[in-house]
Amino acid sequence: MVRIAIVEPRSAGHRLIDRGAELGHEVVVVTAGHGERRVPDAHLAHAALVETVDTNDDAATLALLRGLHARAPLAAVVPGFEHYVPLAAAAAAELGLPGLTARTAVALRHKHVMREVLRAHGIDQPGHVLVAEEEQLASAVAAVGLPCVVKPVDQSGSLHVCKAATAAEALAAFRRIRGYGAGYLDRAGLPLVLVEEYVAGPEFSVEGYVEDGRVTVLGITEKQLGPEPWFVEVGHLVPARLEPSVAAGVEEYTRRTVTALGLELGPFHAELRLSARGPLLMEVAARLPGDRIPDLLRLAHGIDLYEITLRCHLGLPAAPRPPAGGTGHAGIRFLLRPDLDRYRAMVVDPVLRADARIREIGVLIEPGAPIPPRGSSSSRLGYAIAAGPGRDETAAALDAAERGVRFTPPSSPATTTAPRTEPPMGRHVLILNRWNNRFAEYHRYLDHRVDRVSYLTTAAGRGPLDAALAEEIREVADLADRAEVIAAAAELVAAHGPFTHVLALSEFDLELGAELREALGVPGKGSAEVRLVRDKVVMKAAVAAAGLRVPANRAVASADEVRAFATEHGFPFVLKPRAGADSQGVHIPADAAALDAVLAREAADDGTLTDQQCEEFVDGTLYQVDGVVSGGVLRTVRSWRCLGSCLDFAVGSPFGSVANDDPAFEARVVEFTEGVLAALQLTDEVFHLEIFRTAGTDELVFLEIGARAGGGQVRFVWEEVYGLDLIEASVHVQLGVEREYPRADVGGEVAGYLMMPEPPVRPAVVHRVAPLGGAVPEIYAEALPPAGTVLDGNGGAVHTAGAFRFRAGTSAQVQSAIETAVKLYEIDWSPAEATGV
Repeated sequence: MVRIAIVEPRSAGHRLIDRGAELGHEVVVVTAGHGERRVPDAHLAHAALVETVDTNDDAATLALLRGLHARAPLAAVVPGFEHYVPLAAAAAAELGLPGLTARTAVALRHKHVMREVLRAHGIDQPGHVLVAEEEQLASAVAAVGLPCVVKPVDQSGSLHVCKAATAAEALAAFRRIRGYGAGYLDRAGLPLVLVEEYVAGPEFSVEGYVEDGRVTVLGITEKQLGPEPWFVEVGHLVPARLEPSVAAGVEEYTRRTVTALGLELGPFHAELRLSARGPLLMEVAARLPGDRIPDLLRLAHGIDLYEITLRCHLGLPAAPRPPAGGTGHAGIRFLLRPDLDRYRAMVVDPVLRADARIREIGVLIEPGAPIPPRGSSSSRLGYAIAAGPGRDETAAALDAAERGVRFTPPSSPATTTAPRTEPPMGRHVLILNRWNNRFAEYHRYLDHRVDRVSYLTTAAGRGPLDAALAEEIREVADLADRAEVIAAAAELVAAHGPFTHVLALSEFDLELGAELREALGVPGKGSAEVRLVRDKVVMKAAVAAAGLRVPANRAVASADEVRAFATEHGFPFVLKPRAGADSQGVHIPADAAALDAVLAREAADDGTLTDQQCEEFVDGTLYQVDGVVSGGVLRTVRSWRCLGSCLDFAVGSPFGSVANDDPAFEARVVEFTEGVLAALQLTDEVFHLEIFRTAGTDELVFLEIGARAGGGQVRFVWEEVYGLDLIEASVHVQLGVEREYPRADVGGEVAGYLMMPEPPVRPAVVHRVAPLGGAVPEIYAEALPPAGTVLDGNGGAVHTAGAFRFRAGTSAQVQSAIETAVKLYEIDWSPAEATGV
């Protein structure tokens, strides 16, 4: 038994763990252990040791492998996925183990280097041009010709590989690649794009290995692709149906290609097309093929490519014994359902389960999980594997699987279903943006390849916006300057044509969005409709007219009118802006002296007040209600019991919130919410509603509503625990995109959050905030200000002195965990002036 390290196994790398253990090796899995880099527990169970490290940090991973080797020598370092071939090669070289040279690893990982190496060796291949900047794209397309293929130089799984029939489509594909961000597996890709000749003809892959410089071809796989312009693989058959002379030509071309690239040892997976001038390489990788092709080789021919791979990296003879024999043919069919965003269950026809040709049926996307859009292999829901003595018989079994496996849409009472539709071509969207965080990464919500998108933003909000994807980004000094903003929008129209939509996702931009729609003649909510959700006096009047309980309230324009309200309704009462947000400018005077102090600050010298209101103080528990209404139907909703209030938080107290798990109360909330939405004519919105549950009488009392996603930690817990990105939903609902919305199940997992206020003396410098995740097991995420952070009192619910997110089985458990976290919370700080900051 020897010790083998597998670096970040995925796809076939998962089964490499299993096979290594079966062969008696001590398998060490090196993985990041989260997100897309999480190895399923079923495979980790076969590992002797699991080491966690950021595998995208080459230096840290190499240091870990050095330490492992020092404690107990490793016999091999094997890449578990294509992205980690260079890293595994570097580790093997440093530790004196068999592996690829750095030159070969780079040539086989980066497609533009691969193309240049093959050109230098005179290997026929598609015409190609490397593009680094958008300005180079037109000449590249002209050189290659149309149609062409636009692809990233270092991705996998057909991600963003796209056929372009026009120069405009090529530009859209280029921008899509350049706007992808951190990339697959959170590993930053090279900012380079290949524009290649489109090769018409059937596609195949060639599987084999290299040992002592000898290239051995094990088989040719016949590939089935989904509809263009994408190149998503939807099936494979082993062996390919080719005339012997054609197969021999494919094998010889592959040997010359692999030799030219300098592959010294280990497996390879070459993809090529048969063109009028013969085989032409799409790409080749120095790793196990994915899509279960090693299992098809084993079923059809008895070839164990997993064992061959391990033996090559161990420096052992690759074929210790002849193949064990097989059925003769095997295949896999991937199951795609582009009409679904999610599904509830996979249902298999009993006749199919009894079919001896079907060897395995499985899921790739779990029920209830979001299904990515078409364009990469990640959109495949499930698969079926078949084997038999003949090709046609095997293919017929896979066809039967395609028909006999159903994915039921989410039609349970806990889910509202709407048909999935592709976004129409030709939209030109204007987005008003004031955010400078990940919520402003609009390319995550809106396909800039399909829609043209222009932005109006400030210098502070420009950072997250991708200029490569945008039609134009126009900066203004202040979004509150209506004249400047409307003039800038008119200039965008003159430059790029009229807008079809204006999106304003921040509450502070709702009126501006309405004014722009009216000024530019864009359909959507106008000023009168927006006033219903921004002017709290008008808002409460409309809700009261619908027969729902609201606090007594009144618009006030002077200090005398405020005092008259106090005389009529008594203390305490609430004085606040008619169109405020985040509890800014809210006061609750407890007596006449406190009121005098407030008015001294808020009223002008002549006693006048601007856009203020007074309202009755309601004694009760505050609840926040978040949800989505689309087409006038409440698609999803969940209420949260607040531990404290936003005002308390603003003046220095912790603020927590716990999702409700009482079904009877939730039913009351839903009925009340539907009444509020109808009263305010909210038919297509993401909303954040606040209501009171009164003490003693147990009434529900309307406080206010925002036609936007909730702030603070609300968006995070909705996405992380309940599976809905509220910002994405805001974009979709405003654009009229029909989709599914998971209705929160009050009988399921319960989420909550806690935000700690800034220190009492501000500005303050943070020296340390103690993490609590280890002490409070219900905490699943925490956001702590790093040492050196200056908290100046203007952070609101965004820049806090610590935010913690919780999940547990019941509301009581979450509340208890929040209370424990408050007791354990520690912050070390000092006044900024004392440090010279």
